[in-house]
Amino acid sequence: MAFAFSSIAAAAAADTIPVSSTVSEVTLYPGLAEVTRSAALTLPEGRHRLILQNVPRTAALETLQVEIAGARRVATLLRENYVPPRDADDPEVEAAEARVREVEARIAAVRDEAAQARAGVRAAEASIGFLQQLGTNEGLAQADAVALSEIARMISAEAAGASQAAVASEAEARRIELQMQDLEEELAEAQAALAAITLEDDDRLYIAVDIEAEQAGEGAVKVSYYTAGAGNIGWQPSYEMHLNTVTEQQVILKRAVMLVQDTGENWQDVALTLSTAVPGEQGSPSALRPWLRRIEEPQPPRALKSMGQDVAELSALAEPVLEAPAVFEETRGGWGADLGGAAATYRFGLPVSIASGADLLRLEMDSLTAEAKVQAVAVPSRDETAYRVSTFTNSFGEQLLASDEVPRFVDGKLVTVEDFAGLAPGAEMDAGFGPIEGLQLRRDVLGQSEGEQGLISRSNAQVQKVEITVENLTAQEWVVRVLDRVPYSQQDDLEIEWSATPRPTKENVEKQRGILAWDLELGAGESETIQLDTTLSWPEGMVLR
Repeated sequence: MAFAFSSIAAAAAADTIPVSSTVSEVTLYPGLAEVTRSAALTLPEGRHRLILQNVPRTAALETLQVEIAGARRVATLLRENYVPPRDADDPEVEAAEARVREVEARIAAVRDEAAQARAGVRAAEASIGFLQQLGTNEGLAQADAVALSEIARMISAEAAGASQAAVASEAEARRIELQMQDLEEELAEAQAALAAITLEDDDRLYIAVDIEAEQAGEGAVKVSYYTAGAGNIGWQPSYEMHLNTVTEQQVILKRAVMLVQDTGENWQDVALTLSTAVPGEQGSPSALRPWLRRIEEPQPPRALKSMGQDVAELSALAEPVLEAPAVFEETRGGWGADLGGAAATYRFGLPVSIASGADLLRLEMDSLTAEAKVQAVAVPSRDETAYRVSTFTNSFGEQLLASDEVPRFVDGKLVTVEDFAGLAPGAEMDAGFGPIEGLQLRRDVLGQSEGEQGLISRSNAQVQKVEITVENLTAQEWVVRVLDRVPYSQQDDLEIEWSATPRPTKENVEKQRGILAWDLELGAGESETIQLDTTLSWPEGMVLR
């Protein structure tokens, strides 16, 4: 596919000027990025064609914007297919390759210097060998004692000198070779930098811009476009949640963001902005069509379907419910924030580098602290131990976005990893921080009768007696909220009666019918027992569901 906005202007262009641009700014959305590339150049007077290099094929051509400073843009030619080969004289690649060659040359020089030092070792070893052979020469047998003594002293002195020279030369060689470790590390870094550049796609778009400059001078080119990359691009919040209980009860939320991109181009020292807008999601209200109702003769009962089928059919009849998108607002930790308008944006204060398809970058933001109320929450019908729960309010004045797999710590120790559903300003949250092994739970059904099998003789009643025990085996006092339930009915003919000893502190907890709560204070070693009795009755001939 090819996009052409000018062909006549192309033929009239006086000369062709290749322009190698680099990524200077990025605005990152969830699943999308707006990329801006910049380049400076010298423009001669007259008509010219600029060939804008380096723009990857992942760029959405329909979003391409080109700004030329110092000249008037006449026409733009875009081509996806039949693109000329990418300019091999890429300055970034050339610089990385030159660095590798320079370090390799220094390594070779050090090796040569070490070899020269070891040449002295070999010379000394040759001298020692000669002296050893001289000492065994048969001609010495005719020498007198004085001559032999002088020769022996000479051989000993010369051998000692040669040995010292060998040791000194070997020590010098090793000293020289100590430089190799740093050079090899430097070479590895240079090769890694070159490899990171080659992560970029070689396949690029062909963008030609015909311009006219009234006078010669310095100019600038800015190219911007949107890209979804290869499908793995965007940002998301990342949290650590800490509960402090030693001095005072506090929840500390450490915040960061995780970035990734696979656009086919490396981002090196770019100005980064994050946006909470989600351009790929619904932007207009749903269409509402007329609702036709009718009556007809009743149909015979149909066979019972699976729960999944019934749910699917009911879902098709229900009105769709759209949740409002969360907004992540942050003005601390070196981030500049613009919280006005339709979406919040945040600009990081330092240049950012991310290699395409390779890097997962985490940028730290700040820590937020809120007062917390800590209690144990026990659900004996589901769990064998109570769980530590911290209740706190989002008093930060800003929306906290949802995040997956948030590690939660108690006094510096990791206790669990759970999802974070997000929290609106002023909203309250109950955050779980792991089990309390010393708070043991039991829920025993002491008696249950139905029909003629138990305490009652009618087939239209059910009686259940439950005993709940909470035992504190820890060395501290705990406030424990015990949660249990009794059934509820929306039919007058289904009568439900229940009683509890002690009475629950709260009924219909969080507006959930039949959910009961007991707030207990248990000292170390203490236990509490709750009796819960339930009776259901209904007319003859009916079946309890």
